[in-house]
Amino acid sequence: MPVNSDNARIYGSDLDMVYLAPVGTPFPTDLAAPGSPWQAVGWLHTDGITETPTGSRTSIRGHQGNRVVRTRMEEPGTQIAFVALEDTPLTRGMRYDVKSSTTTSGVRREVRGAGQKITRWAAIIDKFDSDFEGVQDRDEIPRFEVAPDGDRVFVNNDIAAFPFLGEIVGDYENVSQGPEA
Repeated sequence: MPVNSDNARIYGSDLDMVYLAPVGTPFPTDLAAPGSPWQAVGWLHTDGITETPTGSRTSIRGHQGNRVVRTRMEEPGTQIAFVALEDTPLTRGMRYDVKSSTTTSGVRREVRGAGQKITRWAAIIDKFDSDFEGVQDRDEIPRFEVAPDGDRVFVNNDIAAFPFLGEIVGDYENVSQGPEA
């Protein structure tokens, strides 16, 4: 098969997005941006969306020559990391253990627990080729367990972002369109 640079993807289009909804929410039947109850986490950091396999490989060796007889994957899994840039009820609720929240005369007051928590969602992760927006890759994840991941830094030269790490629990579907889909 000859090489084809049109099959090399550069993601990061204006349409890339992480959408979250309560576990059990049905997925859309098409690849359009999902409507309510799906919520977009908003702008993502320039580092994009990072998919990381979490399993570790174990080699089982035989006595004769200490050669590998079998290789096994221990605790296979997949994590998705992303950094949300927008300060919204969704991102605050995933970052902080908000016990209660009230708004009076435009002033929000939250009671927060000192620790963090895992939030459970259904997730849609849309990625579009930045040069060919007709090329779309979508992960539909029925159970996505999200935890705060890293420091939230309050400085005068960068956005006080919300770093998250989500674990895919169970099977999920990947849907794509475009050349070589």
